Amino acid sequence: MVCSSIARTVSSGVLGAAMLVACDGRQPQQQQVPTGLLSAAPSAASATSSNRPLLPPTPWKAAAIAHGGVGSPPDRSDGCRRAVDAALAALEQAGDPLDAVVAGVAVMEDDPRFNAGTGSRVRLDGETVQMDAAVMTSAGQFGAVAVIEQVKNPVKVARGVIDTPHLLLAGDGATAFARTLGMARYDPATEQMRAATKEIQARLRAADPTLPKRWHDFDWRARWNFERTLAQAGLDETAAGTDTVGVAVRSADGRFAVALSTGGTSITLRGRVGDVPVFGAGLYAGPQGATAATGTGERIIEHNLSRSVHRWLTEGLTPEQAGQRAVTAIAGTGAIGLIVIGPRQLAAVADRSMAWAAREAGVADYRGPDPKASPSH
Repeated sequence: MVCSSIARTVSSGVLGAAMLVACDGRQPQQQQVPTGLLSAAPSAASATSSNRPLLPPTPWKAAAIAHGGVGSPPDRSDGCRRAVDAALAALEQAGDPLDAVVAGVAVMEDDPRFNAGTGSRVRLDGETVQMDAAVMTSAGQFGAVAVIEQVKNPVKVARGVIDTPHLLLAGDGATAFARTLGMARYDPATEQMRAATKEIQARLRAADPTLPKRWHDFDWRARWNFERTLAQAGLDETAAGTDTVGVAVRSADGRFAVALSTGGTSITLRGRVGDVPVFGAGLYAGPQGATAATGTGERIIEHNLSRSVHRWLTEGLTPEQAGQRAVTAIAGTGAIGLIVIGPRQLAAVADRSMAWAAREAGVADYRGPDPKASPSH
């Protein structure tokens, strides 16, 4: 069976009743969930925080889950399925969950429909593309790059950072490091993203009230820090986007890994860093599972969100419960979505639509939205 993410009623732009769909082979049960939540995961009895869950004996059922970014239309879940397939294929071939998540995210970076790698958002100057990526394993390995430019697959550069004495490389240094890995100069911008930035420039000039709230009273002209001048950028006198792509993997031998990649947002100053490369914010992996978040980066950083999710897993919450707690923490202050995978279960949770897919090794059916049955919006 194909497990659909939700059946929901939308009224005046607000998510109403939602159907949680069981993703462990059991029959789906309709439940009422708090307004603003979107979720799909197995329902399980709640464990108390005083009873730390014991890890099941290996071998586990290997699995992978991927998301296309909060706000992404469900019909893009076909891209998430391809990422899952790539991750599981790499896991079967080499048995390394780190290689698996990198392979999965690279597939999505090469899909121009997603805001990562090719198709990343162009900044306000109409020219700059700055990307972030990170990887982490349940053994504690972490590598990230921030505001990297002119590379095709930032996630592969983040993977390379793990082999250095460092955790994070940024800016020109990260780009130069990519060249030492044999990665050629590459322009990830597309005409569609350039056009989207021109639309945002027009909205800024007009002081559009629908722009993000924190930009209403911010004097962005006075703080302009791009190399191109305001005049050159066409700003002298939304399609903002916060989407990110992510993959999390569970291996048969009891290990987890997770990776994220993003083109960031268009409405931002040059050099802005979001949650993706910040340890414990955008992603986290530990003995109890792995999490990859997507949404408003500043809010995710403030809550050190993905590390918090792992703590809740350690306290006995299921992936669904931990993910919903994370959504509740951010609700009303920014967009938020997560994928969470544990030893037995996995979940996708968001406060709005989100493309995602999951599959266990050796199982043909995918979990998540059916891309053929989900019209783009």
